[in-house]
Amino acid sequence: MTIGEFRELRRALGLTQSGMARRMGLTLRTLQDIETGKSPLRMRHELLAERVAFEIAVQNKEPMLAPQNIRAMALDLAKLIRGA
Repeated sequence: MTIGEFRELRRALGLTQSGMARRMGLTLRTLQDIETGKSPLRMRHELLAERVAFEIAVQNKEPMLAPQNIRAMALDLAKLIRGA
């Protein structure tokens, strides 16, 4: 995930920087630094952002809010649960 994709995901979810930071367990300054490139976008940040997107997609009943890789994993999990 690029910094631009990270920022666009937040915007697509309808979250402010403050809202995304809170949901990810980060300070606002840390999120701002990531989005401006002052701090590196680490794998843990990507995973946290994807988790937030998944939660919001489920809450809003809008699966397309979740990134494609998360949707694919969710479908795989659903197949396992159904025993398919």
